[in-house]
Amino acid sequence: MLVCKRFQLLVAVILVSAASSAMHAADLKLPVPESWRTEDTTYPPPWARDLPWKGTIQLRFPPGFFKADDDFFWSYPILYQLQGDAIKGVNALNRALSSYDAGLYGGQFEKAKIRLEIMKVKSNVRGYSRQHVTLKGFDPFVTKKPLTTYLDIYRRYDKESDKTVVLILRSPHPIADQDADKDAVRKQLDEFLGVIRK
Repeated sequence: MLVCKRFQLLVAVILVSAASSAMHAADLKLPVPESWRTEDTTYPPPWARDLPWKGTIQLRFPPGFFKADDDFFWSYPILYQLQGDAIKGVNALNRALSSYDAGLYGGQFEKAKIRLEIMKVKSNVRGYSRQHVTLKGFDPFVTKKPLTTYLDIYRRYDKESDKTVVLILRSPHPIADQDADKDAVRKQLDEFLGVIRK
């Protein structure tokens, strides 16, 4: 009887594990809140063709993204789904982010002027590593001035599917880990974590 129960437990663990792997192997889709704009394309994106990784990128833009006086100015989620064990390590992340932004700037701000501070932090999403990045860059769309944004980055490589998922929650609003310390913008961005918590 004891052997039978242990076998049943083992089978249950295997089934849960298999379901979890299958879920992560499937393509993830960022939700689209009402009035938000979508942009889904191949990776690397058209503005950063020098990047070596291949896959897809999804972006969601709030209505106030292009308004300098709006709370949601430059605040948005980005989801990469890439082939292989991609954007692995600090140097690769630095390259991915600086090339991405330099391409967005369209020559208005030199890539060499972009400054990144990357810090590994404890992840609050199982199976994902987490990093906080301070990116001192530029706003090429509205203010045409230097801009500092804070990126809360989650990364997971799945061996079975040979895919890497990277979710970036980006905003000029600083990152706070305690719910009581988060403003409305960070709380809204955190809702996108649901796509990788499934």
